[in-house]
Amino acid sequence: MKFYALPALMCLLGLTSAAIAQNPVITVKAGSSIPVSITASGELGKILKNDFTLTGVSTVVPADQAEFIISASSTGSGVSGTLKSTSGQTRFTKSFSGDLRSAAHQLADAVIQDMTGKPGIATSKVTFISKQSGKKEVYIMDIDGEKVRQITRDQSIALGPKFSPDGQRIAFTSYKSGYPDVWVIDLARSTKRAIAFFPGVNSGASFSPDGNTLALTLSKDGNTDLYTMPAAGGNPTRIARTRGTEASPSWSPNGSEVVFVSDVRGSPQLYIVPADGGSLSRLQTFASYTTEPNWSPDGNFIAYSIMTAGQSQIAITDLRTKKQTIITSSGNNESPSWARDSRHLVFARSGKLYLCDTVTRKTTPLTRNISSCTEPNVSR
Repeated sequence: MKFYALPALMCLLGLTSAAIAQNPVITVKAGSSIPVSITASGELGKILKNDFTLTGVSTVVPADQAEFIISASSTGSGVSGTLKSTSGQTRFTKSFSGDLRSAAHQLADAVIQDMTGKPGIATSKVTFISKQSGKKEVYIMDIDGEKVRQITRDQSIALGPKFSPDGQRIAFTSYKSGYPDVWVIDLARSTKRAIAFFPGVNSGASFSPDGNTLALTLSKDGNTDLYTMPAAGGNPTRIARTRGTEASPSWSPNGSEVVFVSDVRGSPQLYIVPADGGSLSRLQTFASYTTEPNWSPDGNFIAYSIMTAGQSQIAITDLRTKKQTIITSSGNNESPSWARDSRHLVFARSGKLYLCDTVTRKTTPLTRNISSCTEPNVSR
């Protein structure tokens, strides 16, 4: 959760609406869960059980204790699944294509969407940085910690990967040229290209909710300030200008505002600025050292890292009530990133990544066979 002036930092470093309308959804109260039973054999059953356990809104139980029965089987080209209530109502029967793991995740998300009316997280991906190869490279994995794969092999320093809203691109900072430039990876085409390579610092790029614009930090005009620019490349527009250093932008889900870090008052604090520029407003927190903001997809929360008692912890501000909550308590916890359900966060601790249910506070380790992991970002 360290915050440096950026030059120093660089050196140191989906169901259909018709289906939802047809079936009544269940409102899951905080601390409660929906009992479900799974009928599926072998690896498929194992994947589904883990998916439903991770959601926090469901508990896998024997059939005689369940409210819903999920039946699933492999089809050779994917997975077929049926969701029934224990009263006998068939809520849906659907097929999902892809490899076994991918299709199982799709089924899990479809069930959660049908039961609760809210998105599941099983199909989400996590991009992050690891020094497993000896250099800081960009990696990607499923949100359950499986299917880890290395994306860059630049033998340089990569920092701050961020997904585009559709999950098909990743913006990151690279020292491949010898200087900090912003690059964008196209995952479908397996290509990447430099987008921002102005003189000085180019760093911290974050996609707007429509995927067309990047918010990023540039020092091309002297001071290290916050800018926006077309995600395909083009001319940047400065949206925040102070005497301090700006960093770590994160967009509001409607694209109208950007939260970011500035040390204009001495220590790093969070500020919000209109996406087209304007007056800054400070996000009040109980900590004097606050960094790495991440705005939840539902717009209700901002998660961030704070320094307290000599350690970095993850905290959340509820924008509706202004209530602030620390959700971690031990170790150095950094780089929170919301999952699409606005309930779960992925964060880094001591070179490992963890999934935290912010309602129950249950924390699940994700990275088992890879080390030196930092800066996670979850696809939405």
